[in-house]
Amino acid sequence: MIYTLTLNPAIDKTIVIDEYRRNEVNRSMVSRKDVGGKGINVSKVLKVLGVDSVCTGILGEENSNFFLDYLKSLKIENDFFKIPGENRTNIKIVEKNYETITDINDRGFVIKKNEIDNFLDYFMKLVKEEDLVVLSGSLPEGLETDIYEEFIHRLKEKSVKVILDADGSPMINGIKAVPYAIKPNIHELKNVVDVDEKDINSVLKGGKKLIEKGIEKVLISLGVEGAVYITRNNSYYSKGMEVMVKSTVGAGDAMVAGLIYAMENNLSDFETLKLAIACATAKVMTEGTKIPDNETIKNISKDIIVKSL
Repeated sequence: MIYTLTLNPAIDKTIVIDEYRRNEVNRSMVSRKDVGGKGINVSKVLKVLGVDSVCTGILGEENSNFFLDYLKSLKIENDFFKIPGENRTNIKIVEKNYETITDINDRGFVIKKNEIDNFLDYFMKLVKEEDLVVLSGSLPEGLETDIYEEFIHRLKEKSVKVILDADGSPMINGIKAVPYAIKPNIHELKNVVDVDEKDINSVLKGGKKLIEKGIEKVLISLGVEGAVYITRNNSYYSKGMEVMVKSTVGAGDAMVAGLIYAMENNLSDFETLKLAIACATAKVMTEGTKIPDNETIKNISKDIIVKSL
């Protein structure tokens, strides 16, 4: 089974206006609310790709039904651990006149030490040998930044493969436990190894250093510049496609979903990168945290050019 873990879920509210006017009343043209959080976003794209997963993690009780009802409507299985408190609401302001997106992220609930310990015990009873777990996203207040490292150590004891997608200290510490795969963007990679983001060979060298540590797959997002995918046997690069960007929210999570699909279906490293790029591209062409459709992903994949490094 595939589990996507979200420790800091969010309600993503997207508001579309013509332009932001400070100290004035701003009226929205369009608005929408979606369930967010990186692990949840991965599960949403996996569902589109025809892969079942279980969303798990921690939910504040106060507005938990919004999340549960939303996932139920998408027929995505979930098994969350609830604690007292309210899940955060993140605001995304889209200015049509300037084609910009401004994020205002809320703080959300504060988690206590005994609550994360209880969840860890709860979660370890869910997963079985040979399962796949995605650890991704920011951490709620109250958690130490080595929590992903602890999760990875515990999961590897059960022969569970872990994909890590995080930023800053949670990623740096998590890598110490040598997960099966990681999906950093270029800025997250620079926090881990010394690379020149303008030099593809430097990026490749940095990624290979992580492979040498024992990580099996390193998928590096370069934003509009594309992505690099490195495994023990191969290294590939694909330049980003020029498309109309409606929202970058969840693009990295879509890449992770593409990687998982490829792993589940034994795709070659070459085809893995094509699919990962296609998933991310389809996502940025989609408004807010709306889910891209499978047909769009397939069509984009046909046009993606992948080169060996």
